[in-house]
Amino acid sequence: MKTILMSFISLSFTAIFLTSNGQSPAIHYNGKIIDLHVHIGLDEQETKSMSTTQANSLRDILSFMKSIPIDKIGIITMAHKGDMADTRRRNDSIIALSKQYPSLIPICSVHPMDGEEAFVEMARIQKKGVQIIKLHPNTQHFDVSAPEVAAVARKAGELHMILLFDSYSLEDPGEIGKLVLLAATHPDARFIFAHMGLMNFSQLLVIDGLKKYPWFKSNIWMDLSAIAPVLGDSPFREQLVWTIRKIGITQFLFGSDFPIFSPGEAIKGLHAMGLTAAEEKQVCYTNACTLLQIQP
Repeated sequence: MKTILMSFISLSFTAIFLTSNGQSPAIHYNGKIIDLHVHIGLDEQETKSMSTTQANSLRDILSFMKSIPIDKIGIITMAHKGDMADTRRRNDSIIALSKQYPSLIPICSVHPMDGEEAFVEMARIQKKGVQIIKLHPNTQHFDVSAPEVAAVARKAGELHMILLFDSYSLEDPGEIGKLVLLAATHPDARFIFAHMGLMNFSQLLVIDGLKKYPWFKSNIWMDLSAIAPVLGDSPFREQLVWTIRKIGITQFLFGSDFPIFSPGEAIKGLHAMGLTAAEEKQVCYTNACTLLQIQP
């Protein structure tokens, strides 16, 4: 009887500590998070134009920071072509918010087709402490291979700034290659490819090949905004994680793409991917601290 009872207790505890598919439940990182991909609405129209489910005002962003262990958030604005007054207003608004709330990281913007005026603006905001410039080929309607974009990358290198590019295009299947080539030919600049190419993520394996060349400088990071909640718990999961590890876990950053996805959805997607807790810590916190020279 004693033997049967002990066996029953053992099986009961085993059932508690096993998932339904017989595998031990994953241990996840639950510490500080730096979210480097949050779109903030600077007026009433913008706070309602990006998502049908949630607004993205300052109040909305500060609210979710209270419920999730997010230490810092990169707030993004987007410049419009040919309107430098509006570009400066947007950038100054983002910078002012970061001064008021030190947990906010200003991610400003220029439009590549604004030429010399864009360079002047980059230098101006760099002096104010801005490290990251947002460029969006789809929304800003430019081709990554345009010479004006190369000029912005060259200027970013001179100023030691980071260029955050959206890296998924429905119209340009060659955009990943163009982005990688842009980074490879401008080694003094640093690049973040948002969304890790999304459905085209496997094309980024070219980075692993480039690492074999002595002239290639590892100046490319990728954020997992959108791709984690979309593909983290999908049939693509194993290929996605294999690709991340092949490129190198130190090159990946956390992003939510709020308000398209909430930070909670992004974290859930990241956990579903099957990374180790140590890898999740690098993605969520350590890598961003290293890139932005933030003291952990």
